[in-house]
Amino acid sequence: MSRLGAHSSILLTLGYRVGRSIGEGSYSKVRVAERLSPAVSNRVKVACKVIDRLKASKEFATKFLPRELSLIKNLKHPNIVDIYEIVDLGDYVFLFVELCPLGDLLECIKANGQLSERRASHYFRQLMEAIKYLYLHRKNIAHRDLKCENIFLASNSMIKVTDFGFSRSALDPDTGRRVLSSTFCGSAAYAAPELIQGTPYNPMMCDIWSSGCILFIMVCGRMPYDDADVRCQLTAQLNRKVEYPPEAYNRYSSAIQ
Repeated sequence: MSRLGAHSSILLTLGYRVGRSIGEGSYSKVRVAERLSPAVSNRVKVACKVIDRLKASKEFATKFLPRELSLIKNLKHPNIVDIYEIVDLGDYVFLFVELCPLGDLLECIKANGQLSERRASHYFRQLMEAIKYLYLHRKNIAHRDLKCENIFLASNSMIKVTDFGFSRSALDPDTGRRVLSSTFCGSAAYAAPELIQGTPYNPMMCDIWSSGCILFIMVCGRMPYDDADVRCQLTAQLNRKVEYPPEAYNRYSSAIQ
């Protein structure tokens, strides 16, 4: 029996049956799961992120994962994926979260092209509400990996921010003062210039930059910087040089522009 299979009976006693894989990363998989109850009619489909500690890097296992688990258990917002339960079984951590059946925002744009102004504006407002919630309400959390792949569609009118693996508090726990980050994390295509330069950066401001990249992708249907040539991409980002496709740019009102 595999290491993962050996935990199935424990998860069943906790009320979860883990099923097929619907996505994976370097040391984690996302599976469809069922939250069981005595009444079959009340069984609910959820997503289960299975994190393999033995495959993870030492830095992730000892630094980023504990931080993520500490942060996400207190999050509750309409535009953030609901966390139902965290089950830590040593070699594996199981995060049982809300299942978003329509996939992520990048998949949506790849399949259907750029979004209408109304839909892009609607999604962007929801993203800003999620960020405002993270920053305010005494949370002071910077996400640090905002990208289309980390925004899921709960419905055609509702987005959910997920994946807090690189998140951290932007305040020093001892002094309460705002602190800068120095770790390069997230995706280079969404990274702010100061992050690329390797200088200490305000992680909250970098989240705002990443959000601007997401808005660009929604309205233009492509990345703001050509990622076919990484060197040219990074140079353009450092120079803050963005070229807007005229056919897309002219479609939208001045509010979006």
